[in-house]
Amino acid sequence: MTSEEQSSAAQTSATQTSATQTSATQTSAAQTSNAGSLGAPASAESGPMVIAGAGQAGALLSIYLARQGHDVTIYESRPDLRRSDIDAGRSINLALATRGIVPLIDVGVIEHVDAITIPMRGRMVHALGDPAPALQAYGSKVHEVIHSVSRTDLNAILLDAAEATGRVTIEFEAQIDSVDLDASLLRFADGTTAPFGVVFGADGAGSRVRKAIAAKGECEFETEWLDHSYKELTLPAAPDGSHQLDPQALHIWPRGEFMLIALANPEGDFTMTLFAPTATFDELNSADSINTFFEAEFADFAALVPDLAEQFQENPTGPLGTMRATGWSYQDKAVLVGDSAHAIVPFHGQGMNAAMESARALHRHISESPDDLAAAFERYEHDRKPDADAIADMALQNYIEMRSGVIDPDYVAKRELALDLEKRHPEHLSPRYNMVMFSTMPYAEAQSRAATQAEIIARAIADPSVDVDGLVAQLPELPELDPLADPKALSVS
Repeated sequence: MTSEEQSSAAQTSATQTSATQTSATQTSAAQTSNAGSLGAPASAESGPMVIAGAGQAGALLSIYLARQGHDVTIYESRPDLRRSDIDAGRSINLALATRGIVPLIDVGVIEHVDAITIPMRGRMVHALGDPAPALQAYGSKVHEVIHSVSRTDLNAILLDAAEATGRVTIEFEAQIDSVDLDASLLRFADGTTAPFGVVFGADGAGSRVRKAIAAKGECEFETEWLDHSYKELTLPAAPDGSHQLDPQALHIWPRGEFMLIALANPEGDFTMTLFAPTATFDELNSADSINTFFEAEFADFAALVPDLAEQFQENPTGPLGTMRATGWSYQDKAVLVGDSAHAIVPFHGQGMNAAMESARALHRHISESPDDLAAAFERYEHDRKPDADAIADMALQNYIEMRSGVIDPDYVAKRELALDLEKRHPEHLSPRYNMVMFSTMPYAEAQSRAATQAEIIARAIADPSVDVDGLVAQLPELPELDPLADPKALSVS
């Protein structure tokens, strides 16, 4: 699913493939120096370490486990995305923020990720009836940009790095049908089986591993579906191959109950996404109704896309939902990571970032008690569950902000005051969006701080006599960034 800040749908080029191979070699060297210092390898008696799912979370986790000295097998239901186009018709665009950058630095691939990102310095707001879009900067600091990245290209870098450890084997087109926790067996759709000692469920919102844990009575989960859906479209490059819109911004056409967003791809085109009530999609059931709708609501975009109605009819409409789970593990045999534990809507650009942050947290807890995985898994959930719930809530709130708040004068005034207060009190206040996107403080702490700050700012807006500087100065100091959080890790222009 697309994040708030989306990007390229391009396949990895030969140059990028070469870069990922170089990166993988570096990662292999890094894991050689770290192996043996972070926990004991799995014994033959305990059975193999297995990961279900080769997305960002699964591939990243495999690198961490290999660095601990484990041999790992990843089972992925889809073909190898480095060798086939598996993403046609679905979003492959992601937003890379500080929380996701840190693990990529940690495993040694960040230099090659830099080559496939496009920095975006803010939201370019296209108000209805206003011919001049307005930029709303994400932050007041040079490095406060969002990095738009191709899901396929990033995943390829992580898969190459995983294989280069020499300890990770990836089995593609291996569809897991069920997980037998009693027999420690994976059962595949083709009737074959595979044993495991520990199975890590990185198999997404529809996780088979989570289903097995739930069948043991250890996991409860629920999906909250929005009555809104999404559809992706493409704005082509200009005849000379250039971008037809500013590529270094997230473009938003906010329309109250729905919105259109656009993110640049390296090839000169843009990935567009319409988010709207499902009922709206149901009404757009003919070329005439589609063209009429877009000409009325997004005329500047519609004029640039000659095959708009054709794209709209051919591309799938996707649902939007939040999956919350309690009970992420079963004994020392199974544990969930990423979307299988906490799937969220895309409106804060944090789905992938949260997943990779969770993979790093799981690695840390395993490293701290490699001989008691059950305890490590329990501490991991205790650590991450409050943050998973917090970002799920904030992602839903950000949808309202994006589709209507960005053109609300009250919202704009509060946002401007927050940025001004940040300049005056950089150690005590940071806007909510910035705490989520540009810091590594726990999501739950960011949510709590944001609520307190919102009260102060609302008071100051309502009553200019309020000593807002005095109130902000009394706030606790902001926590330090993770030591690996380098503002210069990725290009900002």
